[in-house]
Amino acid sequence: MAFTVWTKPASARDYLNCQSKKVVIVDAPKGTTSSSTEENFGFWIDEATKIVTFADGKKLNVRRFDDYWISAASTDVSYELDRQNGNLTYAGSTMKAGTATTIIGSGRCK
Repeated sequence: MAFTVWTKPASARDYLNCQSKKVVIVDAPKGTTSSSTEENFGFWIDEATKIVTFADGKKLNVRRFDDYWISAASTDVSYELDRQNGNLTYAGSTMKAGTATTIIGSGRCK
């Protein structure tokens, strides 16, 4: 008698859906403006490889990846995820042709 056991490995890749409020401040030579929007986006978290990607597949540069925090950056925005409670904060800034753009956001991921 022979038995074959087929086990499916545990998923090492999880999807986080995030809802946040984002504020954009533009400081230009002609004046300063700001806007606030609600934003929904998602991340794929791969525990085995410690890779973080946006839902569209764009990879983030991971700076810290442990049981408590994930810190990652994409272009000019840095993201901090508290893995214990799902709180997400992010911020970044750019300067182009005398105009500074600052992005600040926070929310929760599930």
